Amino acid sequence: MGIPNDVIWEIQPHTLAKHDILRRYVGSWFPILGKYNKRLVYIDGFCGPGKYKGGEVGSPIVALEEALKHEDRLANNLLTFLFVDERADRIEQLKIELLKLPLPTNITIRPVTNQFECELTGLLDEIDLTEAQLAPTFAFIDPFGFKGLPFTLVSRLLKNPKSEVFVNIMADAINRFIEHPDSKTKQHIVDLFGTEKVLSIAKESTTRKSDLRLLYQEQLSNCARFVRYFEIRDCHGKTIYYLFFASNHPLGHKKIKEAFWKTDPSSGFCFSDATDPNQLVLLEVDETPKLAENIEMQFTHKRVAVGDILKYVEERTAFLAKHMRAALKLLESENRIHVENIKNDGKKRVKNSFPVTAIVNIP
Repeated sequence: MGIPNDVIWEIQPHTLAKHDILRRYVGSWFPILGKYNKRLVYIDGFCGPGKYKGGEVGSPIVALEEALKHEDRLANNLLTFLFVDERADRIEQLKIELLKLPLPTNITIRPVTNQFECELTGLLDEIDLTEAQLAPTFAFIDPFGFKGLPFTLVSRLLKNPKSEVFVNIMADAINRFIEHPDSKTKQHIVDLFGTEKVLSIAKESTTRKSDLRLLYQEQLSNCARFVRYFEIRDCHGKTIYYLFFASNHPLGHKKIKEAFWKTDPSSGFCFSDATDPNQLVLLEVDETPKLAENIEMQFTHKRVAVGDILKYVEERTAFLAKHMRAALKLLESENRIHVENIKNDGKKRVKNSFPVTAIVNIP
């Protein structure tokens, strides 16, 4: 769909999938971060009106509903929600939706009519000026296009080790406008990626969208320890955008992967509008052989604890612990690995089990 002009509009299947990921992730983020930090900040850039024509809730309400599920656990925390949209009519509609929620006194909400870039730059400048430290922050940044989201802003957020971003990169729109003759349009794209390398993709690449993804992924990797993406396709199978997650914490990385796999149990990285909206699943594909080969190559000629394999899988791949166990079971059944009978804690290993203390030999 194009950029909507109305205050509220019909929700698309891929937006439901995006909100599904957001709901699952922040549902974990609030209680986990709240356990160790007094203050938490949630930012929603390009937030919209908070509802859709069919009555479905928008991303600001999704986040607040998840926080309210943990109201008792977060009673001693101070939660700040910053919702930013440049259209005043949508912010006014959002305010109406916010009044419907029973918000406790420890939650502060700031719905702001402004350009996201201006609002967040001002906030970060103020923090820098006072030499204060930004509270643990989750920023959901979901523009319709590619204007007003310079990479310098994302990198500033990620300089705080407890900040995370979940950002929508509109690869299809960028691909269509990357050769636009207007210099301002090109500059918006350069600013989004933080490098003029993006312009060479138009001239040299035969796989533009995937190369745009790789470039943004590379840029984020210079700012954050963990970077993961989720591909969104339309009903014809065409990629329309990528959702990027960046964090410096392994637990955040693990939780976003869990959210991705819940939304797409087939591969953990893609959703299509062709998917049955009542079952957010693509065609079932067994990814076990792919991970098995990956593990085999990574640890070839090594004697290694399952715990070390698990650390590699969770921190360096798109897979989860359950996928690792399935892959190790496949490798063992095909005699491609040998699992020792005695674990490194001196206890006997149960057949077909892969506890972290088990020892694997990969020839």
